[in-house]
Amino acid sequence: MGLLELPARHTVRTDPEAVQAVAGTVRRLLERGGSCLSERGESDLGADRIAVGTAHRDQAAAVRAALTHLGYPSAGRRGDRGHRQPVAGREYDVTVVLHPLSGRPDATAFHLETGRLCVLASRHRHACIVVARGGIADLLDEHPSTEPVQLGVSVKFPDGWEANHAVLAHLSAHRALG
Repeated sequence: MGLLELPARHTVRTDPEAVQAVAGTVRRLLERGGSCLSERGESDLGADRIAVGTAHRDQAAAVRAALTHLGYPSAGRRGDRGHRQPVAGREYDVTVVLHPLSGRPDATAFHLETGRLCVLASRHRHACIVVARGGIADLLDEHPSTEPVQLGVSVKFPDGWEANHAVLAHLSAHRALG
């Protein structure tokens, strides 16, 4: 897993710089003509083996438009929002993911939902590249969970706030600045 970190700032949901970073990453992967080696053998990394993951339909559409403009209309086509087909339940050699909290001014329950982050970050066989604006950890700290704490009740699954911090901590060791 790797993180392509863009400068911190609040943006619109279809952040043009982040969209271009996602599309540019896919383009570079395809232009370099990589191959993947696994128990299934060796295969070329083609457009059909790269998924793009976003949290919103308009973000996915913006990335598809950017890829078409770059001359790769079929690249990332399989990408969609986390929790929906074709990303959920599928496996790709490489995924390029726009972090759900990238550029956001707040951390809503929708964006903190752990299943969303899990689907986006777990569909790869070889590599996952997360594109995000800096400052997500600060955003999380400024918007702590408002869910009521119930004493004596065990948590059934990870908290989105905690899960995002854990993923960011892992990615910080594999960060490139964009």
